[in-house]
Amino acid sequence: MEFAGLSAETWVTVNTAFHLAQTGVGLLIAALALVGYRRRRTRSMLALAVGISLLTFVSYLVTLSAVQVLPRVVFPLPGTITELVGLIALLYAIVLARRD
Repeated sequence: MEFAGLSAETWVTVNTAFHLAQTGVGLLIAALALVGYRRRRTRSMLALAVGISLLTFVSYLVTLSAVQVLPRVVFPLPGTITELVGLIALLYAIVLARRD
């Protein structure tokens, strides 16, 4: 099946490349947040690093694992839960930062 002149295999490659780029940028941001945490020892920076990691890297790994193990109807759920926990961690980081 083709879409926009590209085969399905090409779209899978493009999708994988974007996921890898998203994961790499997310890990870079999380690493910078960890450096900030080590420098200032604030919980908000640690929560920021955890939240970004959960939203990008961990969510992607959980989704890839779920695809292999869970039925098609259920496999998005673990990745979505991981992203929700990441968003809660980011919200916690923002609330902590506003208090300081």
